Amino acid sequence: IETLPTVPCWNYKIITTSYPTKSPAILYFHDSLECMETLFNHPYYADHMMYTPFQVFTSAERVIREFSEWMSGDMAWQMQSKLPLGATLCSIIFSSNKTHIMNMCGGKVTHLLLISLTNIKMAVQNKASSHAFLLNALMPIIRFIHPVHQMCSVLEAHLFHECLDIVLQPLKVAA
Repeated sequence: IETLPTVPCWNYKIITTSYPTKSPAILYFHDSLECMETLFNHPYYADHMMYTPFQVFTSAERVIREFSEWMSGDMAWQMQSKLPLGATLCSIIFSSNKTHIMNMCGGKVTHLLLISLTNIKMAVQNKASSHAFLLNALMPIIRFIHPVHQMCSVLEAHLFHECLDIVLQPLKVAA
């Protein structure tokens, strides 16, 4: 058991809103930096990581370039060229989806925020069984009480971005 990779612990924060809501806004999240560390240190991904940008051409004349991974793109090359010698480019992918988490007790819904690394090869990353995406946060979806109906969706979007700012704070500091 001691050799199993550790996983980040859950944190939570009650988000105060400027307008009344039907239920409290509670954000559950992992430290984003710890999630990245978990992926980097996972033994399964050790042989499936890319640490330097690369280019693939379809012929010896090097006329047609093939883009198959994020690390084969121009942006990876540009970003790597700005790093100090010996530094490794580490890019992150986020994915979000609205999901029902409790149908039996009131139909709670949340936006799952998933995190992964572009350093993991796509063939591994795209397989659901490889678990290359970690659950980073459960973003609250709450109903606002506001007389103007269109304003409720604006407030919900603002809350989502406020929560995203909290979850991404460790990455902002590290960058």
